[in-house]
Amino acid sequence: MSSPVSHRDESTDLSPTVTNTSVDLEPKKTGKRVLSCVLCQQRKKKCDRKSPCSNCIRLKTVCTPSLPAPPRKRRRPNQDLLERLARCEELLRHCTCIRLPTPEHSPPNQREESPLSLHDGDDLKRKRSREPSPTEAE
Repeated sequence: MSSPVSHRDESTDLSPTVTNTSVDLEPKKTGKRVLSCVLCQQRKKKCDRKSPCSNCIRLKTVCTPSLPAPPRKRRRPNQDLLERLARCEELLRHCTCIRLPTPEHSPPNQREESPLSLHDGDDLKRKRSREPSPTEAE
């Protein structure tokens, strides 16, 4: 069983066909979108983007196509970020060069206890074990 074939007279066919005419290629060449008219944009109405559009015909006004916004300047954020990163790295290198020696690099007799180690539970136990208890002091 074969599929039904429509027999239309091609001379009366009003459906759009895909051909290589200048009309078909024009929107592809320009690449511009057709925007809503000014009135439809102001009234926030759906524009059919014809000239004149149906809303302007109904309101009996002049249909003025809106202009696209000017192209925005392309920024180079990556370049800006790379420059800032390089500056931060340079500042970091400079700060590490002038930093005082750390306790692990200084001689053992010059090491000071850090404030954090004073609060360590083991250090407190050791200090308490060295101090005489109140009963021993009497």
